[in-house]
Amino acid sequence: VFNFSYEKRVLSSGSPWHLFCLSNLYFAQGLPNGFLFFALNTYYASQGATVAELAKFSSLLLLPWILKGLFAPLIDTFTLRRFGRRRFWILSSQIVIISLLLLLTLLGSNLPISSMGLVVMTINFSIAFLDLSTDALAADSLDEKTLSKANGLMWGSKVVGNAIGMGLGTALFFSYGIPFGIAALIAIMILIFLVPFFSKELDFKVGYETYSLKKNFLPPMELLKEISKVFFDPRAKWAVIFILFINLGLGVFEPVYNKFFLEELNWTGEMIGNLRKWSLLAGGATGLLIGLLGVYYQRHFLLFLFIGIQIMVYGLLGLYVDQISTSFAYAIIFALDMTGAAISVLYFAIFMSLCTSQTSATNFGIFMALLNLSNYTGNQIAPGLVEAYSYSGAFLFCSLSLIPAALLAFKLV
Repeated sequence: VFNFSYEKRVLSSGSPWHLFCLSNLYFAQGLPNGFLFFALNTYYASQGATVAELAKFSSLLLLPWILKGLFAPLIDTFTLRRFGRRRFWILSSQIVIISLLLLLTLLGSNLPISSMGLVVMTINFSIAFLDLSTDALAADSLDEKTLSKANGLMWGSKVVGNAIGMGLGTALFFSYGIPFGIAALIAIMILIFLVPFFSKELDFKVGYETYSLKKNFLPPMELLKEISKVFFDPRAKWAVIFILFINLGLGVFEPVYNKFFLEELNWTGEMIGNLRKWSLLAGGATGLLIGLLGVYYQRHFLLFLFIGIQIMVYGLLGLYVDQISTSFAYAIIFALDMTGAAISVLYFAIFMSLCTSQTSATNFGIFMALLNLSNYTGNQIAPGLVEAYSYSGAFLFCSLSLIPAALLAFKLV
């Protein structure tokens, strides 16, 4: 029987509550992403939005994740210690997210895709703050032994959140309208808020037990010293190059696949939503399994393996784009979502292990901002690729762009 007394709700030592809270916070990032990114993309695609409009919408939603590295030092520098160094930002971010979602329900369902993109972008700035503070909490409170298992649970929870958000969002948007769907999202987000609210955070980073945070501010010079410490490691420099390639193909694929399925395969938006719901759930299960395997096997070998599978899957999609059956389409989406989850869990654990300083939010935020910049770049070039080389050329680009990332996987250890 789990003992969830106050003493047992301390976020440390990889305890059941510790891992549950971190997983809950990653679910809190995935759920709105499922509603506001996956489901809205499918909804607007079925309403006649073009690839260019969908790419612009996706780019707007990604912008906060690219810029989050700029405000990460604020999370490392300032806090209200009585709430916990990272927990203060976690709770504040969740309150702002819920408030902005309430505003979105009042705006109604008649917003054009361009206006909706601006509104959701604003919400995503708050979710980016939640992401930064949660990543920093994980990096501060987890030791090397529990990183892979914890990252499997966390990323698996995020992907499950994506899946539930995609499935529930498409069902509610198409049946009852956007405001009703957002209202359901708000109700779930309020329940999620209660977990970190009733938790307790340690006042030191693992490995810095003798350094207890006594002030609400980290001095600027100490901040810069701690940030630069991470990038003296050659693995961190290779990681930056790896990041520039790893999400480029994903950035092309996400705004393109909806239109491909609707126009070329004659699917409906509801059919796409139902498929992605189950494929993302399968991805969540894969992420959990890979997190456990990462405890026993070298992460860079697993990373190379799953990137190689994605190269093959994108390549097959590009080569046989005119011969795709429904069963082949199912297999492609399941393969991409499952390998994508595995890749994410592995590089998350690798990057988090590099954040050995006390500025975890900033260092990890830089890695994540560059990941999203790679994704954003893919969004920007997607319409041009489809126009110039058709769907086949766009999917082949997704395959080829991953080759440098696969080769660089061995440089991350």
